[in-house]
Amino acid sequence: MIPTFSSRINQEPTSLDALFALSGRADLISFAGGYPDPALFPKKELNNAFEDRIKKASSEIFQYRSILGYEPLRKRIANYAETTGITCRPENIMLTQGAQQGIKLLAGLFLDDFDGVVVEAPTYAGGLEAFNDHKPTYYEIPMEDDGMNIDILEKTLEENNVKLIYTIPNFQNPTGYCMSIEKRKRLAKLASKHNVMVIEDDPYRELRYTGNALPSIKSFDLTENVVTLGSFSKILSPALRCGWLIGAKEIVDQLSSLRLSYDCQSSNILLEGIDEYLDHNDIATHISKLRDVYQHKMNAMLTGLSENLPTECSFSKPTGGFFIWVNLPESLDARELLNETRKVTFLEGSSLFATSKETNHLRLNFTGITEKQIKEGCIDLGNTIKHALLSLAI
Repeated sequence: MIPTFSSRINQEPTSLDALFALSGRADLISFAGGYPDPALFPKKELNNAFEDRIKKASSEIFQYRSILGYEPLRKRIANYAETTGITCRPENIMLTQGAQQGIKLLAGLFLDDFDGVVVEAPTYAGGLEAFNDHKPTYYEIPMEDDGMNIDILEKTLEENNVKLIYTIPNFQNPTGYCMSIEKRKRLAKLASKHNVMVIEDDPYRELRYTGNALPSIKSFDLTENVVTLGSFSKILSPALRCGWLIGAKEIVDQLSSLRLSYDCQSSNILLEGIDEYLDHNDIATHISKLRDVYQHKMNAMLTGLSENLPTECSFSKPTGGFFIWVNLPESLDARELLNETRKVTFLEGSSLFATSKETNHLRLNFTGITEKQIKEGCIDLGNTIKHALLSLAI
């Protein structure tokens, strides 16, 4: 007989389990997963990069190396960080197995059981999964169309003992909202004043479709209270599982020791392959193509929602990223709608709230499907919601 699992293990399916299950339904149009468009992966260029780097590299490419990851790639990321307002050196950077690992490592480094954690309401399900092992005391901060409500955040920090603040400032998952520069400055100042760590999760930064890029929250950090996470998953390929973490050297050093009990380091072969790709390809041109395609898809979904959702619904109108957030009438439960739709899946919103578990919201992804599928899915979603409202009225 198998011994009893640890009390830390959630034996019920998690929201991430549900997300990947919904996204894998080949018989339905998936608005559920945050998947890039596979047709846009630079397959030929990546294949050439990996072949060429392995051919010309010494046998050391197959050896153990620095826990922080391949230094030339870290130097590239340090140079890129300068464009976001962050001044750092390679020793301030750890290459991770996607940004998700960065969240998990930081949770392990900073959180004791029941520590206070501020999260946006709603927020990324994977962030909550990373924190949940530590039984945190969550404090939800409502989202506004220019980022979390900083006035409520300030009051929360004044009245409670908070250890971490988790935020997605650019095209937030799931709402698509972008934090204003004023709020970024205030957040960094509050973190310093109250001695709270900020995890700035920033995988969508380069996927801005209109307007100008805003400086990183960390660019306003004067006391090393902000750690920034980035990723190649949304701009190159999720399967590469390559992200990065930028923070104070003291934090990165401690994370290095902690990581030895996880996976020791990222794959040298993958990191050198990415470096080779960047040597011989203009990633800015590739990202420009992504922006063009995704902007058309986003506009197609915004149009489809405008034409098909009943007037009782509202939805976000992002200027970048992967997602649109739909608000239903309070009388409707998105979990029930998910069982009623005929053609489309989506991520119901209750799992994206740490404590309030609001049920009248849903998250839609537009990047991983075709414009034709977007049109068909919006029609089906609209009809499903209209039918549910009509049923309530009878």
